[in-house]
Amino acid sequence: MKKLFGKFILGLSKVLNKIFGATINGLSYIVNLLSNIAVLLVLAGVVLLALSSFLLPVIITILLFHPAFWIIIFVFFIVPFLGKKFISFLRYFNYSLCEYLNDYGNFLIGNNSGFSSFKEYKRKYEDAQEEQRQREREERQRREQEEWERRFNAFNEYFSSQGSYYGNYNGNYNGNYNGNYNGYYQNTGGASYDPYSDFKNKFENACKVLEFDSYDIDFYQVKLQYRKLAKKYHPDLNRDTDTTEKFQEINSAFEFLTEENIRRYNQMKR
Repeated sequence: MKKLFGKFILGLSKVLNKIFGATINGLSYIVNLLSNIAVLLVLAGVVLLALSSFLLPVIITILLFHPAFWIIIFVFFIVPFLGKKFISFLRYFNYSLCEYLNDYGNFLIGNNSGFSSFKEYKRKYEDAQEEQRQREREERQRREQEEWERRFNAFNEYFSSQGSYYGNYNGNYNGNYNGNYNGYYQNTGGASYDPYSDFKNKFENACKVLEFDSYDIDFYQVKLQYRKLAKKYHPDLNRDTDTTEKFQEINSAFEFLTEENIRRYNQMKR
């Protein structure tokens, strides 16, 4: 009887997982569709106001007192915002409930030696989300490193072919740099762009975002400073002011200040 009930629990877990999955996918589609329409409405509104700027006060007055305007605001702006929050909650509840039932069912059957309380699955969900964010962060860093390598190699190969070499991450000039440098842009047809200067500026700007007093840093310092600032500016922990943009800047700076980029910057300074 115990094993039979365990199989029922496992079956219930699978059914609920499919129901939650279908609901989340459907809501995500609707929210994304409404968000895309909202972007188009904003663009159309900007164009309309630009074309009839002299009627701006009249248009704003009409819109503010027209019920349809507020319905549009609610449907295409407020609903997607609330929908994303609700979808996030559904994902958490789906994971917690289904994992709990799955472990409990396996325990009843005899496949597990025990199972956690329902509250423990909140922590497991948060850990799984953090692991996913870490994988995505590492993938973005990998792609960015490859892009920097491509830029540096293209830059160096051009000067090498002209009998002049920029140097490997050290910023030294050999040969007639200025003439070849201008020729590089003429031949490539691009605007003035130096990946070494671009990298240096981005590195130093990232250091400023993380509030370092100097650029002589190591990755351990970066991690400590990131944790300090992320806690200070996290939108969920700082409800008095809107810190979302600042928090995003901190995350971007942290992603850029990898051990590889710190090493590259130090080599460029030599």
